[in-house]
Amino acid sequence: SLPSLRPLLDVNYLPLTNMRIARTFCFTNNGQALYLVSPTEIQRITYSQETCENLQEMLGELFTPVETPEAPNRGFFKGLFGGGAQSLDREDLFGETASGKPSRSLAQHIPGPGGIEGVKGAASGVVGELARARWALDERGQKIGELEEKTAAMLASADSFSKHAHEMMLKYKDKKWYQF
Repeated sequence: SLPSLRPLLDVNYLPLTNMRIARTFCFTNNGQALYLVSPTEIQRITYSQETCENLQEMLGELFTPVETPEAPNRGFFKGLFGGGAQSLDREDLFGETASGKPSRSLAQHIPGPGGIEGVKGAASGVVGELARARWALDERGQKIGELEEKTAAMLASADSFSKHAHEMMLKYKDKKWYQF
């Protein structure tokens, strides 16, 4: 003998006034159902206990954690002229602090064109670049001014052409082609 299947709970889940829900209801083979609550919102229902238990494992991660890379080393001139505050580690700056002795490699002489002459040379190079940039900007301003004058002349020429064409059209409007 087979057991009888009798309903345990009978509830009208879907309102009868909204037929969109009834038309868009879709059952899946994994114990879930989907329907459109509004034209832009999808509602999901789970009716399987096994699927409910595994729901957290099925959800994806919003992002994958990645270690933050080490900050790149900044050059001397970039740090000098680049501006902006940067955090420096005391250990990197002063060496070992536990023993109280400064690092031997803290101050080193780097051979090459240095001293005040090198700084003056770099400053004169910067001044030269600034002068070159100002000259290029002035030249660009002059070219834009010339272009504006040419544009105004073309506009005046187009207006006069339009006026003359209209006058000719009015003059020859009533004449036939064989009377020209």
